[in-house]
Amino acid sequence: MKSVILVRISCIIFSLALIDAIGALLGFWSIEGYERDIILTIESVVLISLLINSLMVKRWVVGSTNDRAFIKIAWLSFLALCFCLLGDVTNFNLPETFYRYESVIKHDYLVDSIFFFLPGYTLLLLAGFRAIELNTIDKRFIRYPVVAGSVVGVLSMVMMHLPDTGWFITISTGIYAMLIGVVGFTGLAFILSCGGLKASKGELLVGIGFILAAVADAIIGNFWIYGNQGEGVYPQVRYLNWMVYIASQCLVIHLPHLLVINSKYSRDKKQQDYNPVT
Repeated sequence: MKSVILVRISCIIFSLALIDAIGALLGFWSIEGYERDIILTIESVVLISLLINSLMVKRWVVGSTNDRAFIKIAWLSFLALCFCLLGDVTNFNLPETFYRYESVIKHDYLVDSIFFFLPGYTLLLLAGFRAIELNTIDKRFIRYPVVAGSVVGVLSMVMMHLPDTGWFITISTGIYAMLIGVVGFTGLAFILSCGGLKASKGELLVGIGFILAAVADAIIGNFWIYGNQGEGVYPQVRYLNWMVYIASQCLVIHLPHLLVINSKYSRDKKQQDYNPVT
């Protein structure tokens, strides 16, 4: 399979998610209306398509290189998405239950999804760190994102937290806020390790994918979980989050794909330098 097809599939997946979100924001349909089952079915198709595309990326990488580092990153990226999709299904709130843990946070089912997103984004971080290590031996590109992301995560948690929230939700969302902060700064570090403004379009897009993952969860924390005094700015925030989240996943699944392409380009360029056309 040509690698460009994998990119086109991601573009189609994002287009479907974009239409879904914008249509809902404009009031053409609603997750709270009789169209709920239809919307959830369409969104399930989007997630399954994303999973299949990620699997094809992994298979393409395995079939295109013998480099163990690239193959490891491909597996980490694929497994990360698998965990995240389980978190997405949890966020669908299929039983339509609210206030399960306490009387402050209405959409506290979102906390359950952390048990899937936490390992999922941890695996993605490992993939991102390994990719950065392939670009530079400077450990600051990993240390700084961890420190900065953790600090920003703590600060954001302090700002959005509600006083009467129970310990379970507070601790769960607090730990996750730190992790997702690191994810965002890792995207920036990846771009800088690729040369900053000199990075290729693909490198910029993959790095932005990491950043968008942090933005998507910041939206959830501030407006879906703790927003409106625990009631959530719902369902509008759900549509906005869906659009940003799918955009991030459509980009980050191409991390191993990008690394192999860059490796081939670098190798071909070296061969041209050694064998110039006369």
